[in-house]
Amino acid sequence: MILKRVKMAHPQPEQRGEWIEVKILGSGGFGQVVLWKHESRDDFIALKKCRVQSEMNQKHKERWTLEVDIMKRLDHPNVIAAKDVPPELNVHVGEMPLLAMEYCSGGDLRKVLNKPENCVGLKQYDIRCLVRDIASAVEYLHKKRIIHRDLKPENIVLHPTEEQTVYKVIDLGYAKELDQSSMCTSFVGTMQYLAPELFASQKYTCTVDYWSFGTVVFECITGFRPFLPHVPPVTWHKEVYQKSQDDITGFYNSDGEVVFSQKILTPTHLCRSMQAYFEQWLSLMLRWDSQLRGGGRDGRPHCFHVLDTMLNVKILHILYVPCNQLLSYPLVENYSIQELQEKIEKETGVKVEDQDILLASGASPDPNLGAHQCWTAPGEEDWVVFLFAKGENQGGGTQIQKPIPTNVQGIFKEPTIVLPFQEQKKAWAEAVYFCNQQVVDFRRLIQSQRAAMLSMLRTHNDFAKREKKMVSNCEHLVSKLDYFEEWQVHLQHDLELYGAEKVVAKWKKVGEEMKLYHSLRENVQTLHQQSLALQTKILELQKSPFARTKQHEVLENLESMQATLIILVSQGYTHKLCRLHGVQD
Repeated sequence: MILKRVKMAHPQPEQRGEWIEVKILGSGGFGQVVLWKHESRDDFIALKKCRVQSEMNQKHKERWTLEVDIMKRLDHPNVIAAKDVPPELNVHVGEMPLLAMEYCSGGDLRKVLNKPENCVGLKQYDIRCLVRDIASAVEYLHKKRIIHRDLKPENIVLHPTEEQTVYKVIDLGYAKELDQSSMCTSFVGTMQYLAPELFASQKYTCTVDYWSFGTVVFECITGFRPFLPHVPPVTWHKEVYQKSQDDITGFYNSDGEVVFSQKILTPTHLCRSMQAYFEQWLSLMLRWDSQLRGGGRDGRPHCFHVLDTMLNVKILHILYVPCNQLLSYPLVENYSIQELQEKIEKETGVKVEDQDILLASGASPDPNLGAHQCWTAPGEEDWVVFLFAKGENQGGGTQIQKPIPTNVQGIFKEPTIVLPFQEQKKAWAEAVYFCNQQVVDFRRLIQSQRAAMLSMLRTHNDFAKREKKMVSNCEHLVSKLDYFEEWQVHLQHDLELYGAEKVVAKWKKVGEEMKLYHSLRENVQTLHQQSLALQTKILELQKSPFARTKQHEVLENLESMQATLIILVSQGYTHKLCRLHGVQD
């Protein structure tokens, strides 16, 4: 079903009983989905009805009835749920049956992918949630011996909840129940996401859904489909047929030759560990040979085992602050802090004893609790641990400068040259991604400085307690010394009178040592003054931008520039530029 722009169903909303027609959610070849709201219960329902019954042949009617029948038999949190059609909204006898479904207010995945900020793919957390939910739905359908055959962004909807967004598969209009031979031959689905055997009208199995699913996920990661996304279907099939089994992307190079790769070569929001996992998984999903796709069918397909591992792995993110380098390490069970530090030493060259690892709270990890204490559950924004260098390496390291993307550099060098639309679109996407990453880098660096400041405050608090105790002990000792000096003259005279020369000698020695304690008192007073001066500096630091919740001025300026760029892209600035120079899109 191709969703069109949401609009009001009628100038005057129709009402049947307590149900009020709200708007049209989408329209397809024969069907139309309308949103209805119950007046008193504040309940919503999406109703799919046939709008051109007179134009449907027998095959179309059977497909329509099959979808309604299949949907009523399914019950899974990631498959759109069928509901009972309210009597007030039901059709008359002899008309095509209605399909009532739950309403997902988040729209479809295509709407999300079309947002300018997602032009180079979704964030890692969103991708993991999407893959987990849709994989669960696909596996459920296949266990029910149902092939979807039309998986695409338009057929995945978002259902926001208080905890997170839930992704659901919709539109089983092309779904096929497997017969005993588990082979089908009918040609259905959307061309850009079709498995090769479907395009060639060959026999196929449930692995066609793996290809479509892999294609959707690749697009969610990178912002575009994996193989020659803008090539006509016949040329596409001829060229992509040449790829090896493990290739996951194909594109034209500067010489016009098709190049395939087993790696994701464009910028993404995935950390390096998660990208490696996805590359392995995509190599299973995008195999040309349908018998090998998914990793085999003896028992549970291997692709789902890989997904389980990938989605359950705990990945620790560490920002090496001196170099502004983000490190990521998968955590295994019973992984110790010592083992983590040894890995860090191999990659950064910072010796274990010179590593100063700080949590966001400013606390240092407990060496007895293992590396898992540094990990936090994935969320909208992955929290990182910060690595500073002590000793000779303090402040060392070369800042890793992220270069301006090549396509963007070309625009700076030759601003008057009008690029072909697809190249221009790619350049804008890379520019948005670059600005986004600069903002992320600034945020992390500011968080690292906050962590360092909190660590310093912790250290200062501990120091202040010790200093207070030291001053108290010193004052107590000095009072005893003053008392001793007061009686020293009288005692010394009595001892000399009675001829206790050895005792007198020891007494004089004690007197010399007492002078040392007096000098110690001066040192304590000096240290106390330095402590007060340090406290003043710390108070000044707490007033700095790093200590505030409000962002740094430079970061605010950068975000403003980023927002302006996104607005330009969202308003179709590239299209305007093309028209300005007389170039067709």
